[in-house]
Order: sequence, then C-alpha cells, then structure tokens
Amino acid sequence: MEYQEHYSQNDPTLLDFNRRLIKAKKIASVISDFTKINPDTCIFLDIGCSAGINTVYFGTLVKESVGIEFDSEAVKIGNAQKNKNVTLLIGDAIHLPFKDEIFEVVICNHIYEHVPDAQILMDEVYRILKPGGICYFGATNRFCFIEPHYQLPFLSWLPKPIANCYLSVLHRKTPYYENLRSYYGIRALFSGFSVKEYTVEIIRNPDRFNAGDIVKEGSIFRYIPKVIWIVLMPIIPTYIFVLSKSKKD
Repeated sequence: MEYQEHYSQNDPTLLDFNRRLIKAKKIASVISDFTKINPDTCIFLDIGCSAGINTVYFGTLVKESVGIEFDSEAVKIGNAQKNKNVTLLIGDAIHLPFKDEIFEVVICNHIYEHVPDAQILMDEVYRILKPGGICYFGATNRFCFIEPHYQLPFLSWLPKPIANCYLSVLHRKTPYYENLRSYYGIRALFSGFSVKEYTVEIIRNPDRFNAGDIVKEGSIFRYIPKVIWIVLMPIIPTYIFVLSKSKKD
C-alpha cells in the first residue's frame, strides 16, 4: 500500500496555523504535566510534522525541535518559515533516519493510521527514545461514529472493500487508506512502554490541558463522572497517552 504522499494538499487543516497551534499547546501541556524537561538540553522529535507548525512551536520551548514528514510539499512550505533551532526533514516514519536513543521526547500525534505498519512505527519510536524518554501519542478510535478524515459516519467500522464502495458511491477519493484500530488494538502497540492514560483526565479538565479543541467550553462532557468515561472508553473518538521508556539499570 502506498503512502499518502501529498496528504497536505488533500487536508488544508494541516496548514492552518491557528488550528495547529492549539494542538501544539495541548501537547506541550500534557508533556509538562507528566514530567519536567530541561529546556536547555531537551530535543523533541515531531513525527508526521507536515509543514512543521507544531514543530516550530516546540522549538520555542526546548533546545532543538526536529520534524520528519513524508509529504515533501509540506516540508518545503515549512522550511520557508522555520526557526534556527528547528529542523524539518523528508523521511519515513517506519524507517527513521536517526541513531538509537537520541531523543528525550517524541510526538506521534494521529500518525499510526497513516503508515503501512503501525507496530514498526512504535518499534522505531522505542528505538530512538533515550532511556527515561517519553512519547506523546494521540490516536483516533476505529469505532468513532464519524470518521475524521472523511467526515462520514461509520466509515472506519467497515471492511476495506465495503468502505471503498461507500466512498465510491459518494464520489469520494478511493481507496480508503487509513488503518484505524480499536482502543485495545491501539494499546497493543505499546509493548515495552509504561503507559499513562490521559484521555479521561483531559476530557474532564480541558482548560488545564489547553484542550478546547476536544471539549468545548460549557460542554456537558466535562461533568460526566470518571467511572462512566471508563465504561465508555471503547467508543471515545480520540485517545491520548504518554508512553515512557524505562531507564537502564
């Protein structure tokens, strides 16, 4: 299966500065809640960085911010406006061009469904993280009611041949590329990591995490008890985790 090489041309939200900045601030809030980083030494890697809007923001917080993206057109746009401590590279998320154990923080936000093999992606993340390093991992649930890439109900629930027919009938681009997983399928990718689940905490405390893009102000979702969210976990549309690589003895 081919990569989505020109993805930014099909999804203009990836080049929307204000929208991307909101997401970057949310990611930074979650990371700072989980751990304190040394801004003078820390290096971030942003996998699937598109035009690097988030990557540039992370560069204001740490010593160096590196982004890698398969979409060469997006990287070209980003390189025209990046800061001096930001590097944007064209590259493959399942064959990362980095040595072992060099990054303190890796961002992998809604990337897993866009690569040919999500487990190889996570093996690469583990490889390049320093012992004690962390990965912010955002993921869409296969069993969300509205598939976010096409804004169509139940699209990701369907077997690929039926999903392709669904798109074809609606005169939408085919084939259906994304490979979304269930909550438990996503969790299965995290072998070897310690996992901190942030999903429910963010839903119930969105202001604390700059997560207004997930839960709007005044939403009833903020007040639903935690125990109910835990029961509903398999159908929550989006999950957020922080994954930790154990320190060596």
